[in-house]
Amino acid sequence: MNSSNRANNTDERSNLIHREILQLVLLITVAVAAFFVTRAIAANNRDMSLRDAAEWYQRGQRELDAGDADTAIDFFRRATVKSRNEKRYVLALARALASKRQDEAARKALLGLRESAPEDPDINLQLARLAADRQDVTEAIRYYHNALYAPWPTDQADARRRARLELIRVLLTHDQRNRAMSELVALSTDLPDEAARHVEVGQLFSSAGDSGRALDQFQRALRLAPDSGAALASAGQAAFQAGDYLLARRYLRNAPEDVGSVTETRELVDLVLSNDPLAARIGSSARRRRLIDDLSYAEERLNSCVESHPGGQPSADELALRDEAQAFKTQLAPSTLLEEDTIESVVELIDRIERDVVQSCPSPTPRDRALILIGQHHGVDPR
Repeated sequence: MNSSNRANNTDERSNLIHREILQLVLLITVAVAAFFVTRAIAANNRDMSLRDAAEWYQRGQRELDAGDADTAIDFFRRATVKSRNEKRYVLALARALASKRQDEAARKALLGLRESAPEDPDINLQLARLAADRQDVTEAIRYYHNALYAPWPTDQADARRRARLELIRVLLTHDQRNRAMSELVALSTDLPDEAARHVEVGQLFSSAGDSGRALDQFQRALRLAPDSGAALASAGQAAFQAGDYLLARRYLRNAPEDVGSVTETRELVDLVLSNDPLAARIGSSARRRRLIDDLSYAEERLNSCVESHPGGQPSADELALRDEAQAFKTQLAPSTLLEEDTIESVVELIDRIERDVVQSCPSPTPRDRALILIGQHHGVDPR
């Protein structure tokens, strides 16, 4: 009896354990099935959100292309709500906001995106442009540098150069020439062999006041494209600014007249070269003739300027200039020996007369400007 009872109890416990195991297996199966169903639903919802975001983004782009920035902003916002971390959507929203002068909203959207990708060049570049638009040069420089020194894909080297060009133009606009020069030097070491690129960088060097480096870039362009009108005109202007008038004439003679101020500069260069009494490789008679002609012209311009004054009375300085001019005329007579000191003194006097004329009388002539340039070229102190 006792043995029978024990056997029954054992069978009952065994059946109970078996049922509990079956229930546990069933619960696990249901849980696993629910997990996969939930994940599938979540994935489907996520895919649907991504598809919706892409559709809103495309619609926003179409509205922006059609000129309706306000509707585009609404659509881009919907896209970013559906897919908050998609860079394209946030950048598109920021650009659309910026186009409507909603700069602070654009900046806030970009800063939120930047938290997850602080080195992203596109995000930093857009932040730099916003800062430049609101004239915050310090912040603009910081974000431009963040963009430039970020890891760029190898196929985006040109985009990186364009970003540096943007920074250079911002710096030049705000008279930060030293910083602009540093960026230009860095850029000039990383240029492709394309004439247009060298011309562009050369023009920026000219804007920064470095005519020597500008000329080097234009000459590089001419080696690649010898007939480039833009390169010839720019090289001529750069050589002119550098005081190399012979080289300037060579380039400007071959440059098209409808590019920039080629005709005006060419005339000025010819006047400098044909009137310079200190030019190399000219004979003593030609040197004397140039001195006499230049001094006579300057004296005539001074007298005309005095006559245009109210009452026609010269100032004390103008009287002194007249007296000096008369005194030098005797030293320039063909019978006298023309000494180097005399030549230099006359050039200095002509420079002083012309500066007085330019300052006192309106509308200086090309020859007025040429005579002042001759003085500058030979180191005449303008004081």
